[in-house]
Amino acid sequence: MSWESEGENSHFVFLDSTNLRERTIHCDPDTMSLSFGKKQKGNLHVEGKATQSTPTSDTWLCVGKPHVFQKYQVSSPSRTSQTKTVQGQVVEADPTTGQIVYLVRGRRFYLTISPTEAQEMADALSQMQAVSIDGEYRYDRIKRYYVKD
Repeated sequence: MSWESEGENSHFVFLDSTNLRERTIHCDPDTMSLSFGKKQKGNLHVEGKATQSTPTSDTWLCVGKPHVFQKYQVSSPSRTSQTKTVQGQVVEADPTTGQIVYLVRGRRFYLTISPTEAQEMADALSQMQAVSIDGEYRYDRIKRYYVKD
């Protein structure tokens, strides 16, 4: 899909799914700047009405303001609800429980990870090394702690 939102020849071009032909729909510049003004070129969808200038013409004119939007893909809520994006500096690690404390912009957050991973972090912290955590963590209900994806 492409468009020209400024000037006298303001229009948008799209692929008509009924006959797989490109269609050009002409709109006035004000309508085009309102609908397409700050949109990035890419995978956009347009809903609206258009009419032919004459019954035999291949020139289409928009009726009203077209609704321009981008469709989003929705993933399974059970998968994403158990996943956390974790990024910060680890300040405490308890190898017996696997609980770590990490800082993000000065705030403390808690996360339970595998005891062996927490042990490695605790060893590095005891040697005064900077330890950071970064990644996607998914909660494993059997192990009862977060596992890095």
